[in-house]
Amino acid sequence: SSGGAIITWKDGRGIYAQRIDASGAPQWTTAAEGGVAISTLSGNAPSITSDGSGGAIITWFYWSGSNDIYAQRINSSGVVQWTANGLPVCTQANHQYNPTITSDGSGGAIITWYDTRNVNYDIYAQRKNSSGAVQWTADGVVVCTNTSRQDNPTITSDGSGGAIITWFDSRNVNYDIYAQRINSSGVVQWTANGLPVCTEASNQLSPEITSDGSGGAIITWEDARTTANDIYAQRINSSGAAQWTANGIAISTVGGKAGY
Repeated sequence: SSGGAIITWKDGRGIYAQRIDASGAPQWTTAAEGGVAISTLSGNAPSITSDGSGGAIITWFYWSGSNDIYAQRINSSGVVQWTANGLPVCTQANHQYNPTITSDGSGGAIITWYDTRNVNYDIYAQRKNSSGAVQWTADGVVVCTNTSRQDNPTITSDGSGGAIITWFDSRNVNYDIYAQRINSSGVVQWTANGLPVCTEASNQLSPEITSDGSGGAIITWEDARTTANDIYAQRINSSGAAQWTANGIAISTVGGKAGY
């Protein structure tokens, strides 16, 4: 919020972060290795959002007998605000993977991940306030528990204290793109287990999402409906209704692959 950015990453030491100013100069620890420790325990796939006060909230998954989700807040001076090495978001049985995060607009954050507590890969979410306290059901609320596999959710704010979450989903044999909106109280707003965004032939993978600024979202993904892997996108409104051509509009059809 001051012309720079806060960046987080995984390295051999754990999860770290650094703030850079508008000129690219580091603002926190400037030792040769760089960065401030978010967690010095093993961690993977950190994801970050603003805390609305010049700092950030970071989430990742951590092996502690199973993969669990943790989070930490860091202020604008590079001082961690919660318990050392982070607070738990989900420590359910089996594994939780690849969390992504968005601001809740009130100094906290909403986090989503994919989860094997029911053997299949399902989607769950949790909200933390600015103090790190969970706001919804312990270990997360259900976003999608269809009996098929749901993978790699991504998330954006809905502008009203909730979020819109998208993922790729094998309920129709091939992978398709689905989405769900969840309100500030952790209650899903659309059809149980999500609404289809794209159910074209072959696989649709690796969705990314951003707010459309009007309570809805724009989602893009990798799409194999033709012989090449192309890029498509769709806009959905706050009710989950598609605003563009059914199954998305082509962004690029020259072929390519995001990788999965």
